[in-house]
Amino acid sequence: MIIAAIVAGGSGMRMGGELPKQFLELCGKPVIIRTVESFLKHPLVDAVVIGIHPDYYDYTLGLIEQYLPGSPVYLVNGGSSRNETIENIINYSLSEPGCTDSDIVLSHDAVRPFVSDRLISDSIAAMEKYAICTAAIPEVDTVAVSADGLTADSFPDRSTLFRIQTPQTFRVGSFSQVYSSLSPEEKQQATDVCSLYRLRGYKTALVRGDDTNIKLTYPYDMTAAKAIIDSV
Repeated sequence: MIIAAIVAGGSGMRMGGELPKQFLELCGKPVIIRTVESFLKHPLVDAVVIGIHPDYYDYTLGLIEQYLPGSPVYLVNGGSSRNETIENIINYSLSEPGCTDSDIVLSHDAVRPFVSDRLISDSIAAMEKYAICTAAIPEVDTVAVSADGLTADSFPDRSTLFRIQTPQTFRVGSFSQVYSSLSPEEKQQATDVCSLYRLRGYKTALVRGDDTNIKLTYPYDMTAAKAIIDSV
């Protein structure tokens, strides 16, 4: 099986307004619905499991029933961190008949609604050679390192720098093995799945991301998202 794990466990209020950003309407549909649809339309994806903040479980269930009735979309409560939310999704998947350690999981931000078929396919294909991969795009801007936030200490060579996107892709069994081996302190310091795997010596493969695979974080991102939709 190939499972899309949609991470939506946070409150995501930086957009402003009363609802977390994954529920804001984008050209007639909530952002989270557009994200889920991007995976459902891919021929290799068997199911989508959303890790949602418990306060919005019923609200999200209502959206699924309204926009995606009968689709293989399932909900679990999110955890206190991103990786804990993914752990909850993995545990839910393992409780379902037919799920095995070799199944592939594509973990993805709920607020990246423009993941492409090409990127999903490339991420799945990378599992033939690697334990984990992530979408990434080369950095085009000069980047400064600053310890105090006031003056630049160094300027790394941008040709060696990449901006990380999602999906981050791995197999069910390897995630369970890595996550269970980590101490609470290690789990806390790891900000994403790639960081978890790095703590156990795994190298992360880079899959070419997309410039349009933007994360909707601030109000101006919604303007860019509408422009992407209008351009299709």
